[in-house]
Amino acid sequence: MRVATMPLLALVVGALAVGAPLAAQHRQKNVLTAEEIYQWKANMSTAYDAVSMMRPHWLKVRELSRLPGRPEESLQGTQVNVYLNNQNMGSAEFLKTIPLENILELRWLGANETASRFGPSDGQAAIVVTLKR
Repeated sequence: MRVATMPLLALVVGALAVGAPLAAQHRQKNVLTAEEIYQWKANMSTAYDAVSMMRPHWLKVRELSRLPGRPEESLQGTQVNVYLNNQNMGSAEFLKTIPLENILELRWLGANETASRFGPSDGQAAIVVTLKR
């Protein structure tokens, strides 16, 4: 019986070790680094180009759901805000003013993360820009 459990244990440990990089890759969907941008740089010149080519889902307008008891209100779309140096710079259009050479990291935050970090956000997600020093 012991002989059969050793290969089974090795198989389980191996499966867990292989699964770890997948979790790390999943987290990186919310981050766009300078190194990753540099690999694609030939077709891009601004932060907006990088996001629209490499993480287009960050720019999608999301619909807010209706509040309970208020079915007469129409659904409203919410856009992404851009934060630079912890200041709200407005919509994703601001990314068009940031040259790729200045970017250290772009990070997408969901609505809850945005609200906890920057205050009430009306359900808006955010792209946080970190520039090179």
